[in-house]
Amino acid sequence: MKRFAPILILVLATVLWSGCKKEDLVDPTTNDIEDITTQEQMDAKIASGVSLIFYHASWCTLCKEQRPAVEAVSEDAVNAEVGFGEIEYDEHKDIVKSKNINGFPTIVIYVDGKEHIRFDGKGHSQAQIQQGIDSARD
Repeated sequence: MKRFAPILILVLATVLWSGCKKEDLVDPTTNDIEDITTQEQMDAKIASGVSLIFYHASWCTLCKEQRPAVEAVSEDAVNAEVGFGEIEYDEHKDIVKSKNINGFPTIVIYVDGKEHIRFDGKGHSQAQIQQGIDSARD
């Protein structure tokens, strides 16, 4: 058994490392969610009303899994007045850091510039995100 331990460790490390490769898994330009590229644009996007910002990294497999629910909510006509934006971590680390985002994916719903609710990690359904938006309207 001891002879196989180094091989097992190498295989495990390879599997874990492959999930962290920084290759683009998603093209964020293929949706209607506004790409946030400056702090000024971010401030304007969340300044008034209800806004949802999707913080992600293009190489993040968890972000790729969460994206369809975010896009579905953004495309729902009931959310026409909600401002939707997304910020790519590797391209805009300064904006991400300014909003105290510590991991990906993170979805934050803002009301008049103030954070209302935050969803960390993947696995948040379209219904859960919609409930967060609806609670921001109350």
